[in-house]
Amino acid sequence: MSAPIKIFRLFSYQPCGHELLVRVVRPAASNADQGALDAAHDVADSATEHLRAWWEQWHLQPECPHQHTSSLAAEMQEEPVGEDLFGSGRRHLAVWAARTKYGAPWMVLGTATTEAEFWQQVQDDHALLNLGPLAPAELHHVDFLTDEDAPSSRQS
Repeated sequence: MSAPIKIFRLFSYQPCGHELLVRVVRPAASNADQGALDAAHDVADSATEHLRAWWEQWHLQPECPHQHTSSLAAEMQEEPVGEDLFGSGRRHLAVWAARTKYGAPWMVLGTATTEAEFWQQVQDDHALLNLGPLAPAELHHVDFLTDEDAPSSRQS
C-alpha cells in the first residue's frame, strides 16, 4: 500500500508572469492495483484543476486583463524545506525552486529567507539530496492554495 503523497505544482501564467503554487494530496492506494493507483493520481489531478480554475476565475481574471496561457513550471512529490508550505493556503509566498538532475518539471521547492538558507536546509534533507538539486535556485513570488482550503465555486 502506498502512503498518501503531498504534491506541489507550480504553474506559470504568461504573458504576465503570474505564478500559482498548489499543494494537493494523492491518496493512499494499493501498489498491486494499477487501477487504484491511477484513480489516486486522478484525485490529485482533479484537485489541482479545481484549485487552478477557482484561482483563475476569482483572482487572476479580475486583477489582470490579459489573455493568459499557463504551463506547469515545477512539480515536487517530497516534503519541501521551510515551514510555510505546510500551513494553510490562500496567501502569497516567496518560494525557492531548484532544478533537479531529472529535468523539468521536477524541482526542489521550499521557503527560506535567503538562497543560502534554502541550500542549507536542502543539504540537511537526504530525500531532497537524492533528487539531485542543481544550483542556482530561483525565487518565485506565488499565490499558494491547498486542497485543504477547499475553495467553493463561489468567491471566498
